[in-house]
Amino acid sequence: MNSKLTTNQERAICSQLRNVKLKLLYKASIHGFTGAAFHQHCDNKSPTVSVGYNKSGYVFGGYTRRPFTQSGQFVNDCEAFLFSFSGRMLEKYPCFSASYAVKMINNCGPYFGEDLILLNGSQPVVHSNPGKYYNFNARQMHGNDLNLTECEVYQVEETVIMAKPWRLVIWESKTKTELMESIQFYKPLNNSVTQARVLLVGPVGVGKSSFFNSINSVFRGHVTSQAISGNAGREGKPLPLVLCDTMGLEENVGAGPVIDDISNILKGHLPDRYQVHMIQICEKSI
Repeated sequence: MNSKLTTNQERAICSQLRNVKLKLLYKASIHGFTGAAFHQHCDNKSPTVSVGYNKSGYVFGGYTRRPFTQSGQFVNDCEAFLFSFSGRMLEKYPCFSASYAVKMINNCGPYFGEDLILLNGSQPVVHSNPGKYYNFNARQMHGNDLNLTECEVYQVEETVIMAKPWRLVIWESKTKTELMESIQFYKPLNNSVTQARVLLVGPVGVGKSSFFNSINSVFRGHVTSQAISGNAGREGKPLPLVLCDTMGLEENVGAGPVIDDISNILKGHLPDRYQVHMIQICEKSI
């Protein structure tokens, strides 16, 4: 499953919780817009972040550290809050009555107080009634568009910060020179191969192009966003390394690269001038 949150939105949410990452548990467009599907994938897992999306482009939701159940009861959570996005900025609305922060209802999705309910009555709609346990501006939060196009629930996982680096790296000018020279003077084991070609493959937004730009910036001596094909470094000498960037992998059928083509490229099964399906490969010489 692919997250619908943008990288900036995910970072904004995680910054409120500190040293965490989000793991997608439930996606209504895949598992179903029902309370049963939500509870099947999310019960007894915590903490969680629930996110709703509507046709008007609003992104909003809530956080709770208490696990979801189907008890029909309110649960106390002094850390619960609702949120919405204004551009890249996250607006946070804390619960001011912790005893009624979250309610566990079997035929609904995430149920925050009686103020915000996603998948209300097992329908792709929102119940919005601010002021009882959370204060928020309904127009600002969701534009009064109560029809959901997507609902996602993420489990919040703590990231491990090691007390010591896993390896010691001495970043001296000599070390940098040695590393750069090892790439500049690299020779493939097979003499008939003049360049090493690296195929960059991964989901949308994982940093394939950023990885290329970082390497390119090192050899150019300044920050770049796109290399001039065939050139490298300030001397303009080509390196024995070609990075082949690809479109990001996507979950939906008909979007992004065809996985079978990627596999056949790596195994060398595609003939010369083969028409690759739904994919753009851009060779970027460093």
